[in-house]
Amino acid sequence: MDVKVSVIMPVYNAQNYVEEAILSILNQTYQNFEFIIINDGSTDKSLEIIQKYALQDNRIKVISRENKGLPYSLNEGIKLAKGKYIVRMDADDISISDRIERQLKFMENHLEVGIVGGAIISNHKIFTYYTNDKMIKAELIFSTPFAHPCVMIRKEIITKYNLFYNEKFLHSQDFELFSRMAKFTKMANLKEVVLKYRILDSSITKNTKEKERYEFLNQIFTDSLKELDFEINNKLHFYLTVNHRIKDNKIDRNELYNYFEKIVNANKVKKIFDDFSLKKVLGKRWLWYVYYKKDFKAIFSKYFVYGLLGLKK
Repeated sequence: MDVKVSVIMPVYNAQNYVEEAILSILNQTYQNFEFIIINDGSTDKSLEIIQKYALQDNRIKVISRENKGLPYSLNEGIKLAKGKYIVRMDADDISISDRIERQLKFMENHLEVGIVGGAIISNHKIFTYYTNDKMIKAELIFSTPFAHPCVMIRKEIITKYNLFYNEKFLHSQDFELFSRMAKFTKMANLKEVVLKYRILDSSITKNTKEKERYEFLNQIFTDSLKELDFEINNKLHFYLTVNHRIKDNKIDRNELYNYFEKIVNANKVKKIFDDFSLKKVLGKRWLWYVYYKKDFKAIFSKYFVYGLLGLKK
């Protein structure tokens, strides 16, 4: 039988977790897949663990070479993949047993959708994401609307529109890709938890310096928002990407309000985003501002109301 799904899992020094990750894929309720595991120059016992399972299950295809980084490894796996669907997996996470089955069923029933993610659980806390296309694309103005290790993507979308990972983006490569992908397909997330996500002290996200992240994100914002044709306030926009930056940096309420108005008015002209979805995404950031800055006068803004409406995922 031709495989319908290709699971791609890069591995770099994950000996403490990779066995659980492998087993969570091999024990899926859906079984018609190939499992491409890329040992990206590990110096620990990761390769030894991978090879043990490769000898037991011929669905596992092993690539082992020197370290070339995550985006290179992902592109390498995608180019080798024979499946109609690409499933992302990280070597330190655990896929819920029916993850592939549920995501595949959704994609087969929603042919207009090119990528689907889902909720994740980490440290006993569930993290949910917007489920509908309009809200997901509006959220992309500030941050990634998917948990990267739990997405399923139609390979046809990648090859047709050349939507491979940009290998210059050693960080935020998922955000950069999703921002480009949004122009070509509809997007979705499942409400259900599909992945157990580990947050490690050694993770790329935790170890990326703020200055470096600022530079990468500004490149993404500049490219993804150029169609709106308005002047981006790079520093303010960066602060709005995650709540801890709103908490840790000085933000003027009037400046924030005027910046949101510029975005909304530019969109009214260009019609890139759904107007109501855009306002709800902006409103969510306004709520964070009110909460962290204790600026209760901001409650009387229309963006506070939009924020309340935008809380529903």
